[in-house]
Amino acid sequence: MIHRFLIVIIIIISSCNKKNEFKNTSINIPNYNHSKYHINFETTKQKKVQISYWDDENNKLFSRINNSSKHDIELPFLKPSTKYSFKINSSSSYSPLYTFQTRDLPDFFPTLELKKDSSFSFDGYLLFKTQTNPGIHFMIDDLGNIVWYSVADSTLSRPFNLGNNFSYLSQSNKNIFHEIRYDGDTIFSKNTKENTLHHDILINDSIYVALTYEYINHKGNGFDSIMGDGIVVYDNEGDMIWKWNIFDHVDPLSEKYIIREDWSHANAIDVDKDGSYLVSFRNFDQIWKINSKSGDIIWRLGINGDFKFEENDFFYQQHAIHKIDNEKYMLFDNGSSEKRMTSRALIFNIDEDDKEYKMSKSVFLPDNLFSFKQGSVYMIENDKYLFASSVNNKTVITNENGEILWNLSSDKSFYRVYYVDNKNLFSKINEDRVKVLTFPFNIIDELF
Repeated sequence: MIHRFLIVIIIIISSCNKKNEFKNTSINIPNYNHSKYHINFETTKQKKVQISYWDDENNKLFSRINNSSKHDIELPFLKPSTKYSFKINSSSSYSPLYTFQTRDLPDFFPTLELKKDSSFSFDGYLLFKTQTNPGIHFMIDDLGNIVWYSVADSTLSRPFNLGNNFSYLSQSNKNIFHEIRYDGDTIFSKNTKENTLHHDILINDSIYVALTYEYINHKGNGFDSIMGDGIVVYDNEGDMIWKWNIFDHVDPLSEKYIIREDWSHANAIDVDKDGSYLVSFRNFDQIWKINSKSGDIIWRLGINGDFKFEENDFFYQQHAIHKIDNEKYMLFDNGSSEKRMTSRALIFNIDEDDKEYKMSKSVFLPDNLFSFKQGSVYMIENDKYLFASSVNNKTVITNENGEILWNLSSDKSFYRVYYVDNKNLFSKINEDRVKVLTFPFNIIDELF
């Protein structure tokens, strides 16, 4: 990630009657996080200060408290092309009023065009990640407004996910992953060294779980080795505490699956209610459940799997397996160019004791949103479905009948799109900061 700064001097718009204890105020703008600016200034002596800032008088945010005589305070969650005002506050005084204008979106930012049902809205944000160079993470609201974005200095590797602490998981290259708060703080970083991560990564009970590549020698079919998949698990200290290799449990030559260089092609992983791992193997058209202690394969779901299927139960080249609750699972059934050129959300139940599979719901996308590769679907707000139709550069939200309520087009493709289930995400972080203010609350009122 880039850590250079551009220096911009603030313009003082108006002054206050209070004694000004703050001097040499300037803004530092990090290139890598366009939604976070740094305010630098000095005080006559070491003291606790905090910045209040807003683009709307009814939507004030607070920085963290800083205790120093030379201050570098971050202002996160800044929208692009927006005029902001701020004041520096201490227990005894406050600064003049300052204003600044945030940067416009960069030229390489994805274009976004939204068509929506006028009566439809949602209460959270959608989290996107580009697969381009430079890489970009960003969030939008239900009206398609950019509310947060961060720019990387390279193409981002595909795996990313939601974190635990108002944060997201991402990679800066195939062997380094991070958990990063939306305000820019890096909570955790790990260099996985020989373990090359791919497709999916998640955090569960303070452990990090990811897919990795594994290989086995094989002479024939025009290649020297077969590439399969593994699982790696790291604790919050960065120690690898478990590893699984598909070739330790199955012999490709003894299986019914096609022998090819990219043999299994895992593309998603989740943790089941009993702690076992659910892994989607695209090239097998199957979901496997894997014991997270022994590594044994508990069951295989899909074509030629352990469960009886009717014809309309089969899924093809699936992605984004995850559990909805303790009873139901969901996946994005991509479909197949040869067998069924439609994509859908598939919700189902599993009875492990009786080895019974039961489809709960099937929500089809229109044929023109068929995505033969990549893609995802997640349920939002109980009865709506968030789809990433990756090959069509479309993100849509449907009802349970498949009717499109919200339709976003882009010039970029998104491997997955996540729902951040709280429109008050930023204000929640803000509330945490307000609680730790040390100066009297009558002064807070006076500041505004």
